[in-house]
Amino acid sequence: MTTAVDFHKQGYNCAEAIIKSANEKFDLNLPVNLGSAFGSGMAIGSTCGAITAAAIVLGHLKGRNEATERNLARMPMKELMKVINEKYGTDNCLALKKNGVPCDEIIEFVDKKLNEIVE
Repeated sequence: MTTAVDFHKQGYNCAEAIIKSANEKFDLNLPVNLGSAFGSGMAIGSTCGAITAAAIVLGHLKGRNEATERNLARMPMKELMKVINEKYGTDNCLALKKNGVPCDEIIEFVDKKLNEIVE
């Protein structure tokens, strides 16, 4: 199975790579272009694209379609944000890079944690 890091090395941005990986792992068909604008921290170094793509995947898998439904995507996203911030001290793309965290490292970490949360 192709990992998110493999997809990133093929030229997909961090968000697209997470979505492509999730499509394979969870038998989804999310459009990869949902992640296109999220790469490089929404193109301005803001929240890491791998993290925002994980939010897209969690929303798709655990989110709701009606306001009356319970939103089951919030708690897993909160858990993901917690472990990312515990490990790296930030979810900000520019700060991660300034702290010497390579894109492939955060992509791999987010991909792994997303798999753990979903499974």
